[in-house]
Formats: sequence, C-alpha cells, structure tokens
Amino acid sequence: MLNRIYHKEYTAPKKEQIRNELNVLQIIDEIMPLIQHKLNHFSVHPNDKEDLCQEVLIKLYRALSKFDFTKSTPLEHYVNRVIKNIKNDYIRKKMNDNRRQEMLVNEFLVTYNSLKSETHIERYIISKEVTAQLKQCLNRLTPLEQKIINYILNDYKPKEIANLLDLNIKVVYNAIQRCKIKIRCCLKK
Repeated sequence: MLNRIYHKEYTAPKKEQIRNELNVLQIIDEIMPLIQHKLNHFSVHPNDKEDLCQEVLIKLYRALSKFDFTKSTPLEHYVNRVIKNIKNDYIRKKMNDNRRQEMLVNEFLVTYNSLKSETHIERYIISKEVTAQLKQCLNRLTPLEQKIINYILNDYKPKEIANLLDLNIKVVYNAIQRCKIKIRCCLKK
C-alpha cells in the first residue's frame, strides 16, 4: 500500500489536454508579434524587452486555460491589458530603482558634508585647547616677557616693541628667545 502512495504510476495525457495545450500554443504564436510590437516602446530598455515578453507569455499561458472564449470580450483586449500591466510594473520598478539610487547618492553627500563640518568643529575645539594651554604658559612668563609676547601676537615687529617699551632691541630679541624656550617646555608637558 505504501508503495502505491509514494510511487505514482505514469498516466498518459488525455487527448483533450493535448488539444487544449496545442490550442494555447497556437494562440500564443499568433499573438507573439502583437506582444513584441506593444513592448517596442521608448520606456522599455532594449535589453529588457525579451524578459518582459517572457513575463507576458507566462501570464497569458496561465490565463488562457481559464479564458472564456464564449464571452464578448476579445482576447486581444485581454492581451493588451496584460501587456500594459507588465509595462507599468516595469516602469514602477525602474522609478523605484532611480529613487533608491538618488537616495543613496544623497545619503553619501549628507555623510560627506557632515564629515566636512566635523573637521571645522574639530579644528575649532583643537584651537580652543591650544589657546587655553598657551594662556597657561604665558602666565608663567615674567611681566616684561608677557608684554613682549602680547605685542608679538598683535603683529608688532621687534624694533617697534623696543621703541614702545623704551628698551634696547637686543633685550627684546633675547626676551623673545627666552619666551620661545619657556613656551616649548610648557607645551611638552
């Protein structure tokens, strides 16, 4: 008994089934030029036409076995509707792919721009930290060295500083060198 359940015997197809399949194949051969003509449209990429044609044929093959030829609706109308639906699905898919591509590009641009803005923020934070460290180092200098460094930071020349503070120019140069050494030592810590 188990043998009968698992090993079904081959039964020959009935003549009616063969006729129906031959009729369906004959109908498909007759409407094939119509399908190809309808799919020859600017919105359908030439590489995709054959795939769409196969989709139409599959849908028609499935539907023709159930199609009622006695009704007043012509087969050509049904074929046109199937082709139109397939083309609409194809166009929707292409539009969604284009939108997805645009979203990916926009996502990249947003990421890139946010990374660019982060570098400005990072530079700002680093400059604030350096400024704070420099102020701490300047507090360790003598009052004369602090005055000279303030003038240097305000773009005064050593000769101008010497004239303003009524000092010898060599004293100003020596003070600048001592400030450089003290600031380097302070920043290394």
